[in-house]
Amino acid sequence: MRKLLFVSSALALALSFSTATPYNIDDTHSAVNFQVTHMMISDVDGAFNKFSGKIDFDEKSKALKVLEGEVEIASIDTKNDNRDKHLNAPDFFDSAKFPKATLVMKSLEGSKLTADVTIRGVTKEVVFDFSVKGPIEHPMNKKQMIALKLEGKLNRKDFGIGMDTKDALVSDTIALRIQLEAHAQ
Repeated sequence: MRKLLFVSSALALALSFSTATPYNIDDTHSAVNFQVTHMMISDVDGAFNKFSGKIDFDEKSKALKVLEGEVEIASIDTKNDNRDKHLNAPDFFDSAKFPKATLVMKSLEGSKLTADVTIRGVTKEVVFDFSVKGPIEHPMNKKQMIALKLEGKLNRKDFGIGMDTKDALVSDTIALRIQLEAHAQ
């Protein structure tokens, strides 16, 4: 009888921790953007147009449990074809050798999300300002939906990006802004 009670208690405890719901990213209402400073005076914006990810969200506690994502480097878009080709070259992202960059959440404390970011095969910890809105019910499909926003900075040279390009030409510091709308599966 004790064994049955122990197994029942363990199962109930396990189920109480697995209340997170998987969410699908709506890429038509989401974006992975970045910004660099050019010649120390002007900001240049860019985006990765192809990205995917995994989100698990606990609707009751409004807590993000899992966030994993990846971008296709070749989908980089700075509104300048020549610059985009150069950014894909071996001296910058080397997208032929390293076709994807990834982000994996490690922890979330208040409004600070810590993630492992991997670019060009190099993994570094990056802290993001984080916010979540929702969940709310989508008016058409009646599924729960959330919106996540991450804002952070990284040093491109920590990842081996553009090592011969001086900070005065293209800033070493890259601002990242990730906005994700997601719907419960």
